[in-house]
Amino acid sequence: MQNYRRGSGKKTPCILPSSILTFAFCILTFAFSSANADVSAEASLSSSQVGSGEPFQLSVQVTSDEKPDNLPWPQVEGLEKFTVTKNAGQSHSTQTTIINGKISNRSLYIVNYTYTLTAQKPGVYTLGPIKYAYKAYERNLGSANVTVVKQEAGLTSQPSLSKRSAYVGEQILYNLRIVPSPGVQQINLPQDLQKLIGEKFWFQRLDKNVEGKVVQINGQGVKVFDVRIVLFPLLAGKAELSGIPVEYQQASRAQGRRSGSVFDMFDDQFFGGAGGVVQMTAMASPISMQVEQLPTGAPADFTGAVGEYGLSAAIDKTTLPSGDALTMTVTIHGDGEPKTITKPTLPDLGQFEVFDPEVATATSVQGSTLITTKTFKYVMVPHRRGDYTLGPVAFSYFDPARKEYAEAKSQPITINVTQGKEIAASANRVMSQREIADIGSDIRHIKNGSAPLRSENDFLYKHPWFWLLFAPSPVAFAMLLLVRTRSQKLASDATLKRKTLAGAQLKRRLKEANEALKQRNSKEFYKALSAAVVGFASDKLNVEFRGLTLEDAQAQLRKRGITDASVSEYEKVLHICDFGQFGGGTRDEKAWKESLDATENLLRMLDREL
Repeated sequence: MQNYRRGSGKKTPCILPSSILTFAFCILTFAFSSANADVSAEASLSSSQVGSGEPFQLSVQVTSDEKPDNLPWPQVEGLEKFTVTKNAGQSHSTQTTIINGKISNRSLYIVNYTYTLTAQKPGVYTLGPIKYAYKAYERNLGSANVTVVKQEAGLTSQPSLSKRSAYVGEQILYNLRIVPSPGVQQINLPQDLQKLIGEKFWFQRLDKNVEGKVVQINGQGVKVFDVRIVLFPLLAGKAELSGIPVEYQQASRAQGRRSGSVFDMFDDQFFGGAGGVVQMTAMASPISMQVEQLPTGAPADFTGAVGEYGLSAAIDKTTLPSGDALTMTVTIHGDGEPKTITKPTLPDLGQFEVFDPEVATATSVQGSTLITTKTFKYVMVPHRRGDYTLGPVAFSYFDPARKEYAEAKSQPITINVTQGKEIAASANRVMSQREIADIGSDIRHIKNGSAPLRSENDFLYKHPWFWLLFAPSPVAFAMLLLVRTRSQKLASDATLKRKTLAGAQLKRRLKEANEALKQRNSKEFYKALSAAVVGFASDKLNVEFRGLTLEDAQAQLRKRGITDASVSEYEKVLHICDFGQFGGGTRDEKAWKESLDATENLLRMLDREL
């Protein structure tokens, strides 16, 4: 367990004001650009004065118009004096320029090379020269001195993962254990955890308020605070979680600690009496894991749910007359990502009119697991009387424990539909003589003595217009037979059905994108565009692209004969969507419109080539 403490309370020319010192950086920036602006690099240091055992960061940001796959790491001298952890993250953006009425787009790739450094002994250390070389670009980004002073531990923080290898979409527990020392008076986590956890995870805090507890450490009872966060990996490959900074206020030696003081993890205001107080930050160590992509062979109705799921279905009445409505409630619960629980697959309900469901979502914490429960309420109206046994309602998911796709099913449901009033009135039956007499007494004949009577031998088939009306019947019958054959083929061939319905699914997803665009919801807009591209390719090729790495997706497209130009456009659009969802995006409506146009152009290309 490492002890971290930041700051000494002294002011230096590059220290930021104390009001924002909680997450301040003493920036030493050395920026250079190549003559042709193809590559540029800059270096920055998080702090020039740290405490022994306290991590700090050296960052080198490289911007290039080439894909970052082959970019080398910077060359940094002086790292041997520190404990070093390295991490690299990348993002992508597009610059649009208009010169003399000509529009040009330029893609920029930004790679952040981060060195998390820790010095155990006091002293003055030199970092550098810091150099970066790539092809014709070669620059010396300078050097920096770091002063390490001996300080007592403020607190320790230990990150851990429930597992180091998981599938895309599988729930993982990230636990940050914080052990404060005497004199620590207030602790805070950063407000925006998304920037620290990164774009490769969807996450949710398990505990709104974190309570202290006593655990045994080295045979002694120690008060600790556990910050529990569930993570759901979004992309396959190696995933690195940056160290989370923990901000705290440390009383100086001159200040006596009040006995019986209250330690509130996140919400209470600062307290503890007058005296010297130093604002500090302890950086938890980075931690990495391996994320595996889902295997092939996913069912046609699989929507990305990964975990353990259960499903139940119930109706509010088992006997009702035809024409009346009943409610079927389907409940799905599981430990996967909440957004992956979508509408279940209903059995054949041909004798019922079924309306769109009312959907409700709730989450709960069971131990160290986030459980999501989603309820779908369907209103159904039976058309005809009879006894019906509805087959099971189903929901497909991937079970990481068994490493195979599975299906949660409900028990069959039996419904007794009796004769409804509307049907009883129109049913064919023999009327009694009394009923005939009653009906006859209500008939009033309208007669006109001057009107000629029609001959009883004037049959309809003797008129030419009868045959003109009858002639289209064989054609209509043939068309109905063709439609019926097509429907049966779609019902028996899931692949053909998926390809056939790809266009309809695409229209629905693009409609969602346009709705998000109207509401100026950037994240949902780019999410819908990404779903449209990935879903269209999946439906057309009957290959589940969700969970595939970009390289594997491109390989699948090339395997099916997609041109290199379309594959490159596929990569470009997905980068735009990822940046819009996880990189902050942009509020520029023009950029949104360009993204929509690029997506529609890609979909036209894929539709033509597939």
